[in-house]
Amino acid sequence: REGVTVAERGGASLGSRQARMGDAMAGIGAGGESAGEAEARDRFAEFERGVLQDNIILCDQKAGILLAFAAAMILVSLDGFAAPGLRKAETLALIARGAFVLSALGFLASCYFALATVVPRIRKGPDDHIFWESPVFKLPVEDYIARHRTMDVERERRNRLVYLHAMAGICSSKYRHFAVALRLGQLGFIALVRAEIAQAFS
Repeated sequence: REGVTVAERGGASLGSRQARMGDAMAGIGAGGESAGEAEARDRFAEFERGVLQDNIILCDQKAGILLAFAAAMILVSLDGFAAPGLRKAETLALIARGAFVLSALGFLASCYFALATVVPRIRKGPDDHIFWESPVFKLPVEDYIARHRTMDVERERRNRLVYLHAMAGICSSKYRHFAVALRLGQLGFIALVRAEIAQAFS
């Protein structure tokens, strides 16, 4: 009876060790990372998404303000160009009219790039669950729910990271267009100031 008791205890001890090993393995992700590391990476990915989204919103707001300003300055430039006092063939009058034209063109180009900043960007993957025009969202609702339930955690994380990469590309493109719009607006404003000065002395 004592031998049976020892064997039972040994089997129970071995089973306990195997259970602990199983629990430890369950905490390891597909990439060899622990559950804590996976959670930390997910938190950082969420932080990245928030930063990128805030920058995209801020850039769109700045571009909208610049667009309104540039559009108003186009009207000012055209009004200055058509001023009766500049219809004479004097040198300063010709300089003023030319500067008004350059100003209008500069602000017009600035408006174009400002609009290019705020225009919606469409970046989709071959089969993701993020982009609203993805084929998965065109499935019947029950088929979509069934497919969503069969998606594993690693694929879900990959979709989020692909979306973050697309957001970073969109953010970079927006700020690049906004920088060009801002420079052209500055050039248009300089030309407008020179036109006003030349008009004042003509």
